Amino acid sequence: MNRNSISGLCLAGLAFFVGCSAESEPAGIFQPKKIIDLGALVTEDLAFRVWGAELLAQYGIDRPNVFETVINDIPTGDGRSITSSNAFYTLANHGGPHVDAPVHVDLGSGIDSYDVGAFTGPLKVFDVSEYPAGRTIPKDVFDGAVVDPGDVVLIYTGWTPATDDSGSFKAVSLTYEAAEYLAEIPVSAFGTDALSVFVEGGEPVGSTDPHVQALPIHYAFLSRGIPLYEQLFNVGQTLGHERMYFVGAPLNIKDGDGMIVRPLVFVY
Repeated sequence: MNRNSISGLCLAGLAFFVGCSAESEPAGIFQPKKIIDLGALVTEDLAFRVWGAELLAQYGIDRPNVFETVINDIPTGDGRSITSSNAFYTLANHGGPHVDAPVHVDLGSGIDSYDVGAFTGPLKVFDVSEYPAGRTIPKDVFDGAVVDPGDVVLIYTGWTPATDDSGSFKAVSLTYEAAEYLAEIPVSAFGTDALSVFVEGGEPVGSTDPHVQALPIHYAFLSRGIPLYEQLFNVGQTLGHERMYFVGAPLNIKDGDGMIVRPLVFVY
């Protein structure tokens, strides 16, 4: 490979991870040291395992995912046959690791309105597991950290799915000020391992807009077209790593208000 070809590989995103230059060798440039799966095994009871039955019932989600498989016989030509299957899936699209679109909270368009690049970016993860439940994570958490435009920011809260089936949103979330700070950078996406970025209660937000009053964290990001990830698994496995890249593209559902995803974190 000639020098010009090597330089062509050294795009800004790649240079962030591998320190590529025109003089460097490209061998292994795309190979991460580790890949961390932030998704979940999708089962018929996934939403119940994450939300708990009582909270799901409050939101009218009272049925499981449905997997329907159609079996067909395919002749082999010698009097025998093999079978093939085609499946249809009915899924709770916010039950398990998923991404939200603005239309989810009456703030605009659907999943299909996002540019695919919105679901990717250099990853920064912040451990906020010591904060108490509520909108308690202050903007100060990000002081001293370099969060650049286009970064994906995740928080690790240590939340455990459906531990008490209490029917409430008990989690740790950003203050509205902290959410506004990240959204104004702007980050490419924001996500949490908690059930939602919404939590019950919290400090007043100083706005008369009903969207801000009801769902301030959703509003901060989704009103700007920034994807929100919730219920991510294994976020704790990213702690201690510095050079990471996030990819979490969902199915491109027309006008979709959200979709289950299997995000991957590439560690370099």
